[in-house]
Amino acid sequence: MVTIFGIFGLALGVGFYTGTRWAWMGGILIYIVSIVLGILEIVYGGTIGGVGGVIRILAGIVIPLYLTSAGTKKFFGKTPASPSP
Repeated sequence: MVTIFGIFGLALGVGFYTGTRWAWMGGILIYIVSIVLGILEIVYGGTIGGVGGVIRILAGIVIPLYLTSAGTKKFFGKTPASPSP
């Protein structure tokens, strides 16, 4: 299972590096799921899980905010098409 997630992580990293549209959407989805997992980690993980959960939640908030900024969206080809004259 870890190997599969590692392969997905590498693919997402390559997609981020090259600016592909699917990587942008994949990053948004993964980090939104990460927020939910962080909450569960805080609730069920004890002291160590609490720290990891907070870090996971912060990353789940900061990274999607960055991915939705104007410059980043432009890099990934997510800018709206300009109307033709």
